[in-house]
Amino acid sequence: MSAALLREALAILRDEEQLLAALVGLAREEQRALIAADYPRVEAVSQQMLEAVRRIEARESDRLNLLRTVGLAFHALDDLAAHAENLGVHGFADVRERLAARALELREVQEANARLVLNAMRVRDRWAAIVAGHTSPTYSPTGQAAPPQEGSGFVSKTA
Repeated sequence: MSAALLREALAILRDEEQLLAALVGLAREEQRALIAADYPRVEAVSQQMLEAVRRIEARESDRLNLLRTVGLAFHALDDLAAHAENLGVHGFADVRERLAARALELREVQEANARLVLNAMRVRDRWAAIVAGHTSPTYSPTGQAAPPQEGSGFVSKTA
């Protein structure tokens, strides 16, 4: 295995890292759009995220194809780092750590975004039920539950 091939694989990994960092940035942008209820922006950012994922997958495929030529395509990055170090190519361990950190960061942001979407759907469903005329508890000015006819004009606490 040549050091030049490993340097090329390392460069691809660095590209993947940059693309993953951009994806994290887009996920944060999506989060801001969700909070602002800017649905056109959410849609636009989602499309950008899909494109970023496509580019990451393409670079990963490039890396695997390159490593497949020397029989290392399915080795863990730790094993690849050890081979590279033996040939004087340094940086695989650092890139692997940064990739893992970015992947964890992306997961955390996407989980928060999923919670925002779920909560938005719950609020939408709750408002739809109120608007549709379903019986919703209302409260008098004193805060006591009141039958709907007596609570007319008061906003539901569940809204």
